[in-house]
Amino acid sequence: MAQQQTAKLKSLRARRSNEDVQRALDALKKAAAQEPKAGSNGEISSANTMPYLVDAVRAYATVGEICEALRQVYGIYTEVSIT
Repeated sequence: MAQQQTAKLKSLRARRSNEDVQRALDALKKAAAQEPKAGSNGEISSANTMPYLVDAVRAYATVGEICEALRQVYGIYTEVSIT
């Protein structure tokens, strides 16, 4: 099963436009790095990441690539043990 998934992923990466994926992931990181703020006349904040997530998926970015892009902006949460 793991070999099949690896082959499917390799095939996907060969078929897609890696430039489009990188452009979508860069746009996602830029939006994620912005401070959210409410628009004055009901407009959507430029920090709204959903349109950029959808663009990344449409460009065939993998879940791992999307998560890594967000990790680069937000970091990784590590729970602190209080004992």
